[in-house]
Amino acid sequence: MKKIIAVAVSIFMACGLYGQVLSVFQKKDDLKDFSSKTTQIVVKGNNSLDDMMLIDAVKKYWHLSPYEICSMERFDQIKCDTSYYFLMRVDGQFSKEREAAMEFITLLKGDEKAAQGINHMPEILSLPYRPLNDRSGDSFAYLEPFINIIQNHVIKIQEHKISSIIGISAYSDGMNGVNDKTILFEEDDFAFEVTQEMLESDFHGKAKLASKDEIEKAIKEWRPNTLVSVVVSPSVEQKGSFCFKMLISTDTRELFFYRKHKLMGKVGIGFSKEDYKRIAAPYAY
Repeated sequence: MKKIIAVAVSIFMACGLYGQVLSVFQKKDDLKDFSSKTTQIVVKGNNSLDDMMLIDAVKKYWHLSPYEICSMERFDQIKCDTSYYFLMRVDGQFSKEREAAMEFITLLKGDEKAAQGINHMPEILSLPYRPLNDRSGDSFAYLEPFINIIQNHVIKIQEHKISSIIGISAYSDGMNGVNDKTILFEEDDFAFEVTQEMLESDFHGKAKLASKDEIEKAIKEWRPNTLVSVVVSPSVEQKGSFCFKMLISTDTRELFFYRKHKLMGKVGIGFSKEDYKRIAAPYAY
């Protein structure tokens, strides 16, 4: 399984495992044993809203394996046990960033080498969740879809082992066959000016600018044949930071599109012109 970030990064738990360097995970795994293993849902254990929202999403939608709620103390005790998988929130720092700027939702596998640091744990999938220290609550709307996206990825690996090698990059161009779906783009999710008239023309009436509330409503009601945009970037830009862009389905809870670009360059926060063309292409026919 290839790491979500195919460069050296630092990744550490919110409780303070700092300065760990991740290398690209080369081991190939088909995850055939996943359903027979227990997934540990790692929480900080302080009854925070973050923990409660994660636990609630898991209780509603985690179905691929047995699970247990795991404190940080227990995680430290069992992280080397290969009979466990671990779903957790982690803070990620890219190699050229001065400090961590993003939080990810990640699924890891226990490994004997974990004693040397979390960077030695095999990563199944990581999804960019929110800017570090963002307490707006906006990201909570995506927790439930993310739980399903991670499980869908496990199934993909079980069915096609190559998915464990390709990793999240497999979703960089997953727009084939989606031209019957309507896309709701949040109004501020573009790095350039986009009007409703442009969307009407380029997507043949199948895309619209939407408010954050409308997008959250579409997710909550599992709106049929609908994709919604998700853009996650650091709250403070710094050299080496990335902006992450996704399209997720509100009914099947799948990840259809995933790309990232470096900030501090020509492209600002949001979908780029190249992304726009790539997404619109299937709607041209």
